Amino acid sequence: MSCEEPYRVLYTERRTPTIIELWLRPAAGALDYLPGEYVLLEDRDHAVPPRSYSIANAPRPDGLISLLVTSVPDGETSSWVHERLRVGEEVSISGPYGTFVDDPTSTTPCLFLTAGSGVAPVRALIEAALSAGADRSLTLIFSARTEADVIDRERFAGWQARHPQFRFIRTLTRAAGPPPRGRIPALLPMLYQDLGDPDVFIAGAPGFVLACATAADGLGAQRARVHTEVFFVEPQPWSGAAPHAEDRG
Repeated sequence: MSCEEPYRVLYTERRTPTIIELWLRPAAGALDYLPGEYVLLEDRDHAVPPRSYSIANAPRPDGLISLLVTSVPDGETSSWVHERLRVGEEVSISGPYGTFVDDPTSTTPCLFLTAGSGVAPVRALIEAALSAGADRSLTLIFSARTEADVIDRERFAGWQARHPQFRFIRTLTRAAGPPPRGRIPALLPMLYQDLGDPDVFIAGAPGFVLACATAADGLGAQRARVHTEVFFVEPQPWSGAAPHAEDRG
């Protein structure tokens, strides 16, 4: 069941040249959510259009939530976050929404494919699995244009060092750097001969998600076990409930 709650901006951090991370503290009641779900963010006066953002952390006892907000040219909500929203201000959060969630009792290996701020729901899913002591294999392949666009490199490297079941692979698409390089759909056949076993979680822009899903399908991934979350740049039509997508405006 979704609800609307006030949250206060605890702090902000620029993660890449185009992405800001917001950490929000509940000002009243905290939302009850599952890792991988998303919320609607807007100002308390409802003057800024609500936009959906995946929660980038697993549920915490203190109720803090993190959102990764990409700057969109002429986007009203992203411009408000990047240029005008200040620490200490209250915002409105409603939700949670979405079906990009995992079965916490599953022992099936997981492969996570993501790019840009699409890492948000994936980060929450992996954090929750590691915190629960999951023994299942967890592999994250993160696509970035340049090294400066690799979000959470240190976090993922730390997880890999502490948790032998977790593997982090970053690939660059527009800059030189240590291998691997290239887009994930082209990289997958070099890393896997068969994807019939793992659950596959894909999050990012529509073209990225479609290309990765097609590549996974070609490697034998079971379609019922391929989970996708599409992040749209422009607002999508809404009909009653919040859309199952990220509106980046």
